[in-house]
Amino acid sequence: MRHAMPLRAASTDPYDDTPIPIEGTIEASPARAEGAVATRKPKPRIEAFEQKLISGRHEDTWNRTPNVTGTGAIHVKSFHCKMTEEGLHHIDEMINEWLDEHPQYEVKFVTQAIGEWRGKVKEPNLIVQVWV
Repeated sequence: MRHAMPLRAASTDPYDDTPIPIEGTIEASPARAEGAVATRKPKPRIEAFEQKLISGRHEDTWNRTPNVTGTGAIHVKSFHCKMTEEGLHHIDEMINEWLDEHPQYEVKFVTQAIGEWRGKVKEPNLIVQVWV
């Protein structure tokens, strides 16, 4: 506490209700105050990533090509979801969409497990692996 300094108020008036500026916000202009629409939208700081293919077909980067003989799985695609009804519905959609996008793949077998998924909180997840 030797180096502590007392906080000094910006105003000595106890009833001062002027807004405190927040870092990263845009000041309100008179045009906005009168109801005009802002022309520039601030860029969001949080961006979501899509779970879509970035480019092309999977086979272009694989050393082994998919076969349709019913045997010999060569690659795997993993999916996971929370253990809720909505989560199970979502994983069904994801697997079906992935299979629809890749009609050249023949599913050889599927494995599933329940495990603890670590994110902001630890929670049980269903993990499904589709072998093609």
